[in-house]
Amino acid sequence: MLVKGLDSNFMVVFLVIGCTSSFGLFFAEFMVEFRAPASSITIALSVQTIVFSVSSLFALNIGSSLASNRTYIILGGLFGCSAYLISAVIKDISYLILSHGVIFGIAYGFSYGPALVVLGRYFDKKRGIASSLGNMGVSVGSLVFPPVIRLLLDSYGLRGALAVIGGILLNLCVAGALMRPVTFYQDKTDKIDHGQKVWATNSDVYDSNKVKIPSNDEKENHIIKADPINYYNLSNVVKNSDIIQTSSTQKQKLQGLDKRIQTTKHLCKKVVHFKVLKNALFRMWIPVCFLGIIGCVQIVIFIPPHAKDLQISDSDITLLVIIVGASNFISKILLAYFIYINLMPKHILIALSLIITGISCMFISFYTNFVTMTILSVIFGVFGSVYFGLFPAVLVDFVGLEHLSGAMAINMLMQGLGLSISNPILGFLRDMTGSFHASFYLMGTTLIISGAILFLEPLCRRMEIRRTAAQYLQTQIDIQPL
Repeated sequence: MLVKGLDSNFMVVFLVIGCTSSFGLFFAEFMVEFRAPASSITIALSVQTIVFSVSSLFALNIGSSLASNRTYIILGGLFGCSAYLISAVIKDISYLILSHGVIFGIAYGFSYGPALVVLGRYFDKKRGIASSLGNMGVSVGSLVFPPVIRLLLDSYGLRGALAVIGGILLNLCVAGALMRPVTFYQDKTDKIDHGQKVWATNSDVYDSNKVKIPSNDEKENHIIKADPINYYNLSNVVKNSDIIQTSSTQKQKLQGLDKRIQTTKHLCKKVVHFKVLKNALFRMWIPVCFLGIIGCVQIVIFIPPHAKDLQISDSDITLLVIIVGASNFISKILLAYFIYINLMPKHILIALSLIITGISCMFISFYTNFVTMTILSVIFGVFGSVYFGLFPAVLVDFVGLEHLSGAMAINMLMQGLGLSISNPILGFLRDMTGSFHASFYLMGTTLIISGAILFLEPLCRRMEIRRTAAQYLQTQIDIQPL
């Protein structure tokens, strides 16, 4: 069970995040193909993050009552394939808002968040290591996708490359199919015993569904053993019935139907789990994910177009993205080891990585050629993805496993808001200044601030302990007899 869950999560992030992190190669090609400004493409990315936030919120809250995480991941594969196929046939850059903005945003939201939730439920003691190893799919994707995309672009052009990548994204359906619920992996002996018990008491099952029918000719009751499925067809068999009493099984079904109706009425109230917002640690986390995601996602997207502005060749630009992936892969292995030896708290690892990445962005004016851009790529590859590798485990540490789904939904919402607001700003800064320097300065600033906020964890933890203690005392007072 654990191996399948880890492999499936690896495949999801390999395809979704690996493809997204390599979109910078398509970014540069779209600017050349359609002669479009950077802002027009970043608007599509902004729409994508908005849709990603809304779809994640739906899948992890309201949608959880309608379908399983497994189903949403499979749907994500279908939407992802459709998005790239539509992008392959568009004739105007504005249609990119529909294809890569709306449709791929749905695919992103339906696959990424549910996959993280499933992985968090598969593991308990080694959740941090599992999260880090599963997130290695990002590193492998950053290694595999750039040369593949470059080869496809050189061989089939922009449209052909988009169509092939769309087909590759269908593998999300396979990964989703492997993510069975935890209850599926119960001990086989328990299933066998349960099955034998069902067959052994088969007659009792039917005996419990007895329907009493007073006869007109006889005073004593005749008992008919009725199959619950054919309960409503009894009138075709018994024609002299005066009273039909509903069996206990049918009453339970009616009660279940009533519960489902009540659940449907209150679905709108389940959009956001507001209880988790009472947690002081989670309230501290909200600005961290809002600001930190800007640099963690955008830097790798803006490296290729910035390198193109520096007149670096296409092959070297692809190599820069590969260097990011290779550094990321090594970083994931070291990160798993650091977590295993408990070198430092996971939130401190995230804080240090965010600050180091932000400082590297502030020196963007010194990166003027391939060699210096390699330095930026290595720094971002080593430290830029630590956030993605650890934030699910940090959320569990902050809010507990029982509130993980609600916290994850709000986390995705804040990440989407951060990206949707920053995307057009970063694009307009490039169009206004003629370079990406101002964009990197903004990303560096947000990263440094988000990392610094995490050092408030001891203060927020003391606040949460006091709140929990006060809540417990109030509970004890309420249950005391008058």
